[in-house]
Amino acid sequence: MRRLQWQVTKAILISSLVGCGFNPGAPGETLTGGAASSGTGTGTGAGGVTGNGTGIGLTSGSGGDVGMGTGGMTCGQSSVPVMPEPPDILIIQDKSGSMDEDDNGTSCNGGCGATSKWTHLTTALSAVVQNTDMTVNWGLKYFSDSNPCSASGAPAIPVAPRSGAAVTTSIMGTRPGGNTPTRDAITSGAAYLATLTDTNPKFLLLATDGLPNCPTGCASMSKPSNSCTMTDNPNEDMAAEAAIMMAAMQGYQTFVIGIGNVATAQNTLNQFAINGGQAQTGAATSYYAATDEASLEAALNKIVGVVASCTIPLTGVPANLTNVAVSVDDASGNPTKVPQDATNGWTYTDATNTAIQLHGSYCDSVKGGTYTNVKFVYSCDGQPICIDKLANGTCGD
Repeated sequence: MRRLQWQVTKAILISSLVGCGFNPGAPGETLTGGAASSGTGTGTGAGGVTGNGTGIGLTSGSGGDVGMGTGGMTCGQSSVPVMPEPPDILIIQDKSGSMDEDDNGTSCNGGCGATSKWTHLTTALSAVVQNTDMTVNWGLKYFSDSNPCSASGAPAIPVAPRSGAAVTTSIMGTRPGGNTPTRDAITSGAAYLATLTDTNPKFLLLATDGLPNCPTGCASMSKPSNSCTMTDNPNEDMAAEAAIMMAAMQGYQTFVIGIGNVATAQNTLNQFAINGGQAQTGAATSYYAATDEASLEAALNKIVGVVASCTIPLTGVPANLTNVAVSVDDASGNPTKVPQDATNGWTYTDATNTAIQLHGSYCDSVKGGTYTNVKFVYSCDGQPICIDKLANGTCGD
């Protein structure tokens, strides 16, 4: 008789569990709701019962969930914070001797110190890379590097997550010197980006205070001749323009910042920006003009805003979910539901459902920092999802 009672009880437990209609995800994921399961194989619900042990725990009553023991999930609502895919940006930084001049291109005996273009660059770049350390994978390459007319060396700081402090330390410990082998720097920078295996979007950021020099044949010279160091060299200008276009064709677009008074280089820098595929619009120049520390920092921040990604990998999210939503916090910190919409909302990037793409104003607001705390929300099939739960317990969505 006891054996028959246990079989009946067991059948009821299993049928109740199956009736929940949940889609289990990756092992270890747990959905939590107003009355979530707790403990190993234990479930509790308002007015329900508690089951202990390592097997299946069943709860019932108002608001109760069905729990699946260790590694299972319940039929309440859960969410996973997700982050946009950070772009990889390799800074191609001019460190030629003229960077020790002031913003007007005037040289000082022994360098211009606090008023030099290099000092302004150090301050502005350090602030931006550290403030964006979580949203951009930064790297840093100087030109020249191995020789006064060469830029074929590896980056001083490889592109990597949370590399802002390393970029700051490097640039603070470096002094200007050498020439301006822009063509060589772009070519070797693009070749380096091609070695990276991540799927993040990749860009070059060329920051220079003038025209290129060091034409072909000068890179190996420890003491370059006058023909190597002269500017303006129209042939080398065109060679650098071609290198930037080639990098863009390889998938590595180039942003261009002109540092200080670059009046004699304006046409060439404009062409650099156009060939790089990231010409500035609505401004006097196609490149980003930075005539002082404040405008340099503003230019860097503007570029970061342009490249900030709206592609968000669903890292940590269980597979095979069908009852889902996306939320963001608005400028006041209020959770807001993002509609599933290809024009102004979100969509999956492909049929694997392993990443989402934000569109329209939602993309712009996340890139601009107005919307924060992006979350992927999910629940069992048939269960309502509430993003904005009000104080009275109702849903404000």
